[in-house]
Formats: sequence, structure tokens, C-alpha cells
Amino acid sequence: MKKELKLALMLTTITLTLAGCASNPDSASNLSEDAKQSETISQISEFKASLDQAEQQVSKGVEEELDWFAAKHIEEANKALAEAKEYYAKFEFDPSEANSSTGLFTSTTNIGAAKESLNQFNSRMDKARSLKATSLSTLSEAFDYHAQLKKIDAEKYFPSTVKELNTELKKLVDQIADEKTGDAIAAQPALVANQRALEVKTVSKIYLADAQKELDRLIKSDISQHAPKSLSQVSASLNATMAFIAADPRAIDAIKEKADAVLFSVKRAERISLTVKKLKALSSKDYEDFVTGYEKILFEISYTLGTEDKRDLSFEQQGKAVVTFINTEMKNLNESEDIQQQLRKKLSNQVAYSKLLEEKIEKLNKDLAELKQPLVKKETQEKDAVAAPAETVESETKMDTSN
Repeated sequence: MKKELKLALMLTTITLTLAGCASNPDSASNLSEDAKQSETISQISEFKASLDQAEQQVSKGVEEELDWFAAKHIEEANKALAEAKEYYAKFEFDPSEANSSTGLFTSTTNIGAAKESLNQFNSRMDKARSLKATSLSTLSEAFDYHAQLKKIDAEKYFPSTVKELNTELKKLVDQIADEKTGDAIAAQPALVANQRALEVKTVSKIYLADAQKELDRLIKSDISQHAPKSLSQVSASLNATMAFIAADPRAIDAIKEKADAVLFSVKRAERISLTVKKLKALSSKDYEDFVTGYEKILFEISYTLGTEDKRDLSFEQQGKAVVTFINTEMKNLNESEDIQQQLRKKLSNQVAYSKLLEEKIEKLNKDLAELKQPLVKKETQEKDAVAAPAETVESETKMDTSN
């Protein structure tokens, strides 16, 4: 609605201006003035389109964070755009003011000054984008870690550290803006080292926090008295995973797998500790019940699998027997599956072959039918040719009889 009102006012102003300047609209002497007015209107229209594009550039510049990379250029660009708008306001509703001088002692027109300010805006924006590209290229490694820290949301876990590193990165960007690129390049390795250290620290926090918490809990308990070997294994597993993260903090799938293994070993160590503690609390008369309890578990497994009763063997031998049976059955199952796959493949090949034969037979029948068509047509023609003389004789005979 606002644009429509501006357009209406502009058209009204143009009409009044033309009417005032031409006492006789139908005079050839007014054609030159009319042409100038049309040219001015065209220039104003083109400038308005450029001004709209400048506004779009401002919005896009905010999205691109150009102010972060080139604060001075963006500041000057905004000033130039504001000046362009001020000059445009002088002739926005009165085109006759477009070519008016901006002051008493200058030949610069309002529209000329507006264009110049807009050119300065575009120049500053181009320089800002160029400076951003230079910064990203020169400090590519630092910006890579900057993006990675954002991706893993390091700020959630270590907000102060992230803020410090971002401030340091901004200093390097400002050095490039101040044409001190060499200083920025020289300072980048130290920043990258800290960024990488924070990435490792964040990944460890994300994936090993639970395992570390559980291990700390076990250490504070009496597990070292009952399962020191298991506790040592957990600690070794945790340290190995931390070393793996330090070497390759972006191998997330492998890190998840190793972190799960650490947490599993923590729970296993705790279970062993509780079992040993329970065993230590038993009196000698309860040892037999404790042993037969585990024997029962092994027997139930064997019975479920359908193996022989091996309770006359040691626990180790019973366990090996179960493992041997399972391995044998798995081997037989795999062999059976291989045979089934081979049969399915043969059946598939047979079906495909049968389908191919059907297609060939269908084609042969079609070709045979096409070959028969000329023969059938020829036989029909020969029959018609033989029948024709007979019909002629019969016709003549009838005519003689009638005579």
C-alpha cells in the first residue's frame, strides 16, 4: 500500500510538472523537455531497483556474518547506504529535484550523489566478502575446528573455553583485516592445538562421562578388595578409549562402540565383586550349595540345547562341551544355509531359463504365423482363380438355355 501511494504521488508530481512547464502540450518545442523528464524518471526507477538490491545485500550480509569478518567495511557500507537513502528521499516524490544541485557551490546532483553513495556501499560490501573469503582460506584449519566444535556443541559442556577460543579466532581475523596476515598465520597453530584439545575433551565428556562416573563409584566402594583384577581391566579399557579419542576424535562410530565396551566392563567388574563378596561371606557348609547352583545353570543350558548330561565333568569341561556343541551346530546350520542358497540359485536359474524358452517359443510361433500369411493368401487367390471360370461357364449355359 505504501509503494502504491508513493507511485501515485510520483505520477501526480510528474503530471503537474509537465503541465506547468508546457503552456501548450501540443507544441514541438516541449518534446526536448519531455524527453529529459522521461530520462530522469527512468534513472530514478533504475536507482530504486538498485537500492532494493542493496537492502537485500544487507540482509544477506547479516546471514553471512560479514560484520564478524569485516566490521569496518560493513560500518562504512551502512553509512554509504544511509547517505544514498537521504539523497533519494529528496527526489523520491519530486523527480524535478533529481537533477538539482546538492549544494550552492557544487555541480553534483542529488541523483548523482545518491548513485555515488550506492557505489561506495557496493564497493564496501565486495571488500567485506573478499576479506571473509581470505580469512576462511588463510585460517582454514582454525575454521575447520571452529565448525567441528559447533557441530558437537562444545559450548554446552565448556562455555567459557569456547568463548575464549572464539575471541582468539576473532583476533586473527582482525589481523587479516588490518593487513597483518603474517601474524595471523603465525598464531594459528597455537589456536588449532587448543581447539583440537577441546574437541578431544568434549568428545570424551559426551561418550565416556557415564563410564567414568561408574568407575569412580566403584573405586570409592570396596571393589578393589574383592575384584582388583577386574577393576584394573576396566581402568585399562577406559584409558585405551581415551587414547583412541585423542588420536581420532571424529571416529564417532568406533568411539561409541569402545565407550559401550568400557561401560560393559564396569558393570561386569561390579558383578564379579559382588559375587566374590558373597562367596567370602559364606560359611564352609554352604560351599557345596554355592557350587551346585552354578552346576545347575550349566546343566539347564546343556539340557535346553539337547546335549548329553556332562555333570560328571569339571565346570571347565562342561563349559567346553557346550561351546563345542554350539560350534558344531552352527557349522551344520551354515552348511545347510549354503545348500539352501545353492538350491535357490539353481531354482532361480531354472525359472529364468524356462522363461527364456517360453519367450523363444512365443517368438517362433509369431514368426511362423507371419510366414503362413503369404501362403494362405496365395492359396485363397488360386482357389478364386479356379472358381472364376466355372462360374463363367455356368452363366453362359444359362444364357443359351434361355435363348
